[in-house]
Amino acid sequence: MPLSPEFWSVELDVPVDLVPAAEDLLAEAGIAVSSYEVVQPGVAMSPDWRVQVLFDAPPDEKDWRRRLKDIAAVLDIPAVIRFAHLPAKDWVRHTNKLNAPFMAGRFFLYGAHDAGQVPPGAFGILLDAGLAFGTGRAPSTYGCLQAIDDLCRVRPPQTMLDMGTGSGVLAMAAARAGARAVLAADIDPVATDVTRDNVRLNGLSRRIAAITASRPDDPRLTAAGPYDLVVANILAGPLCHMASGLARLVASGGHLVLSGLLAKEERLIVARYRTTGLTLARRIPREGWHTLVFRRRAA
Repeated sequence: MPLSPEFWSVELDVPVDLVPAAEDLLAEAGIAVSSYEVVQPGVAMSPDWRVQVLFDAPPDEKDWRRRLKDIAAVLDIPAVIRFAHLPAKDWVRHTNKLNAPFMAGRFFLYGAHDAGQVPPGAFGILLDAGLAFGTGRAPSTYGCLQAIDDLCRVRPPQTMLDMGTGSGVLAMAAARAGARAVLAADIDPVATDVTRDNVRLNGLSRRIAAITASRPDDPRLTAAGPYDLVVANILAGPLCHMASGLARLVASGGHLVLSGLLAKEERLIVARYRTTGLTLARRIPREGWHTLVFRRRAA
């Protein structure tokens, strides 16, 4: 089985209040631009962040040092620059060696070797070792599964978007619980392929479509929206950056589930998404990670 593509990154240290400006200056660079908090022990919310540009081929280091120095000068900050190589790795096969079937809400996640063990009344989701994140065991993914289950118990969504789908586990969970039309999107084409494979294995191809897309304003995503349910299990930095775009995709009376953030990052996310007109309805804490459920008031 082939490995996931390798990537290269260039990073610039930026104060939190200058992150939007730095991202705007790098908006068209590489294949993706994101940002993340530099965690500091004992500090609830660090003022230090890094803006990252991702590449699918080695960048010209000399040229990028010059470009980032120029951007640092514009922002009037020190030019602290980092280069990194992110090698290809079969992450799910690596972690699944120790994985056993487990329940998250009504969802029973299992591998092919455990077929036939789905408990009565549970929604079985087959996830063989693939090439993308999303086996369901991560605290953030578990929180999303719980949120999806609880929302679908009340009223299954007609439409759902899974942004940053990974292996497609959240998209499949929503479809299993009653969502009629699901769109799964990921920046990584390998993740998109893995999602399609998993969707086919679970017999959900009629309900779930998977595409490669990196931004919520992608025309294919906006054309299919708005959605009764939008889920994004990514990281706090990209969630902040995509706040306006994700919020616009939530239908009247719909819900937005966000995860991939540490407990200490919750205030930043809540403050950012409140400016979009969404209201925090619930939080699901698990092992230091928080899943947040927002709601758009019905018109």
